[in-house]
This record gives sequence, C-alpha cells and structure tokens, in this order.
Amino acid sequence: MKVKNRLGEMMRQPGGRSLVEALKGAEKRLEKLSPDLLKGLDRAIARLEAGAAQLADPPNEKALAEVYQGSNEIIALAGLVGYAAIDEVAHGLCELIDAFTAEGQWNDQAIRVHIDAVQLLRALPQGDKAGREQVLDGLRKVWNRFGVRQPAAPPPAAPEEAAG
Repeated sequence: MKVKNRLGEMMRQPGGRSLVEALKGAEKRLEKLSPDLLKGLDRAIARLEAGAAQLADPPNEKALAEVYQGSNEIIALAGLVGYAAIDEVAHGLCELIDAFTAEGQWNDQAIRVHIDAVQLLRALPQGDKAGREQVLDGLRKVWNRFGVRQPAAPPPAAPEEAAG
C-alpha cells in the first residue's frame, strides 16, 4: 500500500513558493511575534522561580512539578527568540530532575544553580557570547558530576545573537 504525500505533491507543483521564500516569510512572522514570545519567556522564568522558591529537601512534589513545567515552557520559547543558551539550561534542568527522580536522590544546590543560570542568561546582553559560554561550562560540570546526559548543543545563533 502506498500512501500519498500531499505536501510533497504540492511542493512539486509549479508556481508555488520556494523553501527559501517560505522560510523568510516564517522569519518575518516570528519577528512580529517576538515581543509576545519574550513576555512568555519571562512568565515561564517567573514560574520556574516561583516553583523553586517552594522546593525543599526532599522536594515538594507540587513545587518540583512547577519547576519542571516552567522549564518545559522555557524550552518551548527560548530558542524562538534567540536564547539558545537558556534553552540548553532548561533542557539540562529537566534531565537533572529526571535523573534525581529515577535514582531517588536529590541535590538542592544543583537545581538552584540552574535557576540562577536562567536568570543570569536572561539578564546578559545578547552579544555576550563569552559570558554565556562561561555559564554553560559551569553547568556542564554539574551535569558531568551527576552523570546527566548533556543536552544537545543549541542550534546556530539566531541573527540577533550573531550580530550581537
């Protein structure tokens, strides 16, 4: 049985938009949404911070869920607005929480350093590549110490980061 690929067929039709044109259009639409996406990122960071403020040792399940959900929201938004480093930290935080939960261990300091890193990276100027790398290098040591799988390297810098 062969399944028809309607998208593939549409792309092969003459007179359609090229991939480059479609990507440029998407980038323009994303630029228009950028202020709202940044507000969403800031709300997600605030949610992360609020959950972290309620954590204890051992962690309160509700607060831990709030931290995890805040991290997931950050993952969904950070890369879209040129904050790949924050995306990487949020991924690392989720991996760390997953590892701690699976192993029945907890290290409050390791969690809190991620929260601090998110706050710091959001406050750093977009063009401060050395500062971002210094923060990420420190977190990579935390990930290694706890045997956490390191998040994939962030995608290439967004235009505003590269120009920064």
